[in-house]
Parts: sequence; structure tokens; C-alpha cells
Amino acid sequence: MFDDIIKAAKGEPEASVPVKEAKAKDDEDITVRITVLGVGGAGCNCVNRIANSGIKSAKTIAINTDGKHLNMVNADKKVLIGKTITRGLGAGGDIEIAQKCAEADNALLRKEIGENELVFLCAGMGGGTGGGAAPTIARIAKEQGAVVIAMVTYPFALERVRLKKAQQSIRNLVQECDTVVVIDNNRLASYAPNLPINKAFELADSITTRAVRGIADTIMFPSLINVDYADVRTVMGNGGLAMISLGEAGGHDRVENVIKNTLEHPLLDVDYEDAKGCLLHLEGGADLTLGDAIKIGEGITQSFDENAVVKMGARVVPELRSTIRVTAIVTGIKSPYIFQKGEDANRRLEGREDESIQYL
Repeated sequence: MFDDIIKAAKGEPEASVPVKEAKAKDDEDITVRITVLGVGGAGCNCVNRIANSGIKSAKTIAINTDGKHLNMVNADKKVLIGKTITRGLGAGGDIEIAQKCAEADNALLRKEIGENELVFLCAGMGGGTGGGAAPTIARIAKEQGAVVIAMVTYPFALERVRLKKAQQSIRNLVQECDTVVVIDNNRLASYAPNLPINKAFELADSITTRAVRGIADTIMFPSLINVDYADVRTVMGNGGLAMISLGEAGGHDRVENVIKNTLEHPLLDVDYEDAKGCLLHLEGGADLTLGDAIKIGEGITQSFDENAVVKMGARVVPELRSTIRVTAIVTGIKSPYIFQKGEDANRRLEGREDESIQYL
């Protein structure tokens, strides 16, 4: 299922729609402004991969307290925050310092981010800049009118101190974003156990790239089944905690197998039954039919809440030939270690932190 993504993490080409073939739908859709923000080291690495993928449906902005790392990143804009506080040397893993850096450069961030309809915010939880600055940056983007979708990674279980930082940062982020999609590094390790550790982190970037570019391209470019900005806003607006799941299958039974793969491979350990919403993105070769797409959508969402809002987009990618790939973002889920929007985000987990480590 992860073959193409693992190849991309190793530096091998991943199947995608050639940039030269991508054309915007019409003048109305061109007005949809989509921005991808990378915050902190992990977030900037992710934006670097997204920018290098040749994305044309969104602009990219890298934001960091570490000037040296920022210089190594490819993005449409680069923003160094907290220069007077950290002198461009980074937050040193301190969430509070990172938060102060973002607050100190509030005006600069407002100017550089600007007004958008949709903002994807990429960050790694458990460190300093990503965990500390991301909630403030998300609030700024939201105050300027954007639907904000955070795509964040959760640390490995062995990183005990980082786990507690990550839990607090995610709870803070849930309060500021419309939807927070969590990718658990422990799940990635179980899917690709023999991947070198540096490539494992690139694998997470590849998954985020697939989701972000897939959604943005489906909004901006013609597709077999179109998803527009209003659809994304309906599903992701106030979506709370979310997970991402990937599926891939080929051959005669590809429809049944891709449904099975998607349902059995969520990248966060949660119960997705009774989920409140789902944004499905399908990619397939020239033989992908409307009937196949509908059958896949029905199969994946059959256990969801009867009032769940489901939106599906499908694009034809000639390079995939007889293969179907599914990216599902499921919103309104519950996790044993992260509180939902509206709950007391300042509460401690009261003895459940060790339990959460075992759970993951």
C-alpha cells in the first residue's frame, strides 16, 4: 500500500499528474486562495517536499525560529520569527519560547500569511517551534478568514518527554484550528519497520504531501469528481480531531481491496466508527469509473454516523494505470490521549499518560 510513498521517501519518483498538464477549472475557482504553512523544523521539511513536488494549486510558506535551517528550505516565502528573542538560533525545544516568538512577530505573520480561504499547517509535535508557535500561527490564519487544517506528527512512544509536550501542543492546536489531523510515527514504524530512521520522517512528509496536494489539486483543477472549497469547509470546519488513512490496490479485486486497506490502516490509533465527517480523495488510472468511486466511498463510510458529512473527490492519474489510491481524512473522531474542541484543554490526563504510551 505504501510502495509509492516509500519510494518517494527514498528519493525515487512517485506517480503524480505532470505539472504541465494541470490547468485551473475556471475564473471562479482561481479566486480560492490556498496556502501551506510549515512551522518549525519538521513542518518546514514537509513544506520543502510539497514545494519540490511542483504544487501549483497552493503557495508555500516556511516559518521557523532557526535561520540556518530556514535557508535550506525551498518555499515561496520564508519567515524567520523571534529574531530578537532567539537571534535566529532556534527555540531549543522550549514551547514557551517558541510561542513568545510567534506572538512577538504577530504583525509580520499577518502580513506574510495574508488572507486565504484554506490554510494547511504542517508541524511536528513534541519539539519547540512546531509545538509552541503553531497554535498562535493557526489563530492568526483563522482570524484572517481561512479554514485552518493542521497536519501534525505525533512522536515515537520511546520519546517520553516529547510525548507530554506533544499532547499539550495538540490540545492547544485543537482549540485554534478547524481540524487537526494527527499522523502517529509509531503507526508509520509498523508499516515500514526496515526503513532507516531518517527516511521514516520523510515518509510522514510524503503522506502529508499526498493529502495536501490531493485536496488542493482537486479543488483547483478538473477532476472525475470535483471537490470545491465549500465542500472542504463543510467537512473540515469545526472538525476537531481527525485522522488520515491510506489505501492502495490494483488488479481484479482492487475496489474491495482498497476499501479494506483504507479501513485497516489509519495513521492514528483511534476508533473511527460514528465519525462525524470524511473527506475522501481517490486517484486512479484511465479505467477508474464513477461507479468504482461511489462504491469505494460507500464501503469506507458505511460505519460512520448516519448524519456524517461525506465529500469525495476523484482524479484520473494516467501513470497509475490499473491501480486505485485512496486518501481519507476522517473528522470528529475520539482519541484516548487528546481532548476534543470545547473540552477543558488545560486538564491533565490524570494518570492516563502512561496508558497513552501503551495505547500507541
